[in-house]
Amino acid sequence: MALRLAYIQIFLSVKYAEIAQRQYVKKVKTESFRGPILDRKGAILATTLESHSVYLRPKEFQKNPQSIQFLSRTLSMTARELNEKTGSSKDFVWLERKLSPAKLEILSTKKMKGVGTVSEQRRYYPNESLACHLLGAVGLDNHGLSGIEQSLDSYLKGRPFVLDQFRDGKGRSIATGAAAQKSLASENMYGSADNSISLTIDRSLQFIAEREIKLGVEENRAVRGMIILQNPKTGEILAMASYPAFDPNLFADGSSAGSVKIEQIQNPMVNKLFEPGSTFKVVAFAAALEERKIALSDVYDCESGKWKINGYPINDHEPQNMLTTTEVMEKSSNIGTAKIGLKVGKESLYKFARAFGFGTKTGLPIPGETEGLLREPSRWSSVSLPVMSFGQEIGVNAVQLCNAFSAIANRGMLLEPQIIKEVREVRGGQIYKTTFEPRKVRQVVSAQTAETLSSILKSAVERGTGIHAKVEGYSVAGKTGTAQKIDPSIRKYSTTKYTASFCGFVPVENPQLVCLVILDEPKKDYWGGSTAAPIFARVISRAVHILGIPPKPSESLTLARAK
Repeated sequence: MALRLAYIQIFLSVKYAEIAQRQYVKKVKTESFRGPILDRKGAILATTLESHSVYLRPKEFQKNPQSIQFLSRTLSMTARELNEKTGSSKDFVWLERKLSPAKLEILSTKKMKGVGTVSEQRRYYPNESLACHLLGAVGLDNHGLSGIEQSLDSYLKGRPFVLDQFRDGKGRSIATGAAAQKSLASENMYGSADNSISLTIDRSLQFIAEREIKLGVEENRAVRGMIILQNPKTGEILAMASYPAFDPNLFADGSSAGSVKIEQIQNPMVNKLFEPGSTFKVVAFAAALEERKIALSDVYDCESGKWKINGYPINDHEPQNMLTTTEVMEKSSNIGTAKIGLKVGKESLYKFARAFGFGTKTGLPIPGETEGLLREPSRWSSVSLPVMSFGQEIGVNAVQLCNAFSAIANRGMLLEPQIIKEVREVRGGQIYKTTFEPRKVRQVVSAQTAETLSSILKSAVERGTGIHAKVEGYSVAGKTGTAQKIDPSIRKYSTTKYTASFCGFVPVENPQLVCLVILDEPKKDYWGGSTAAPIFARVISRAVHILGIPPKPSESLTLARAK
């Protein structure tokens, strides 16, 4: 016996220790807590909280009317559903995932054999629907379903780690392992080792944009509304708002996710195409000015508001006769712009449209972005050139349009739009930060052309269709847009459905902020100047104070300084 014990203890000790460890220690692979998403100032937009899910072991559960009634009342399940689960032949079934704290507290008051809880993580959006289309949502399995949550899922979900879970002789978990798991999970959640994403948006500006677009949609009885705020000098998007919105918290526990359609969680600012209408006139004007096809002193016969070219009628919303180049933009004359487009030529118009970023993806890390619709000149019809000059026969997304105006505001330099400010990643215990800097794409037009076009757009606000976009104390440049939508049933332009828009920037002398407002199918009125422009003014009047953009000096103050 002594020799045998010595042999086991000395020569077989490693073998038996390994067998014993396999019996009472189980390796459990656990996901790290999903990293937070922050705004540019560090405010939390999305975070992760500890949650609990309740499970059932049907073979161990002692079924009786009292226990079924208690579970049914606590977990909001019918007795029929519970009877099906308790009668399952499986060893393990979920009863409810990611319980609310109130349900967990009630469940803990009564211990039932075969019923237990396990710690999980739950995605939480403290601002509810704020920036919902940009942030996206996370499903029950803790993977991103849309938005930034989906495109940067690999960064946010972190790296899995392995825990030792201790078991007794019957394979049941004992307190030591559970305590260790909870401790480690808590450390991972609240410690400094999480990956995180900082966005370029400002939560305060986002709140203002969402409030105003909601109000604008309701006032004008529109189907949808969108607002984008962008810094033209860096390309950073400061706000990206769309209404109707949704609450991404619904997807974290699966409670009401089924009632939300996939179209509702997609970001319409990158995946919805629309004809820009008159806001696209800036491209025709930029091309004509850059190639010196026109001068500000030129005069155009706008044919009293009715003109035909190759048998196709072009109309103005208000009859005009002789207009200068600046007045064509001020009055938003389709006929005058079409004649400018004919001077530019189809090859040049196409070239400048591409140069402004139309027909190509912006590169934003948002799923589902469309590159737009910009056909090559060889596929144009005999009227494509004049009608495209004022925004028909072309499809754009909201970010492309806003970024094009930013290029004009930025002295002709097109920048890549930015939505990610910083990525903080943990690798091997070290923290690595990647900060995104402004990225130049190309010089679309010269600085002189951009300044001339800015002055024309300023006139369009001061004396033209954009007069309702004025902001007291600030010089504003911008353009209204009113585009008929295609009716798929008749394959022609609808006479009742329009897209109204306004895009502009402030202050004209040193542009700091570009704002695009879009209303889809407004029913109260469909003109961009009377629907979208006032929303622009309300947003900008608040945004300039948040960003600390000073107003222009008054005339009296200017004269006093001159003396």
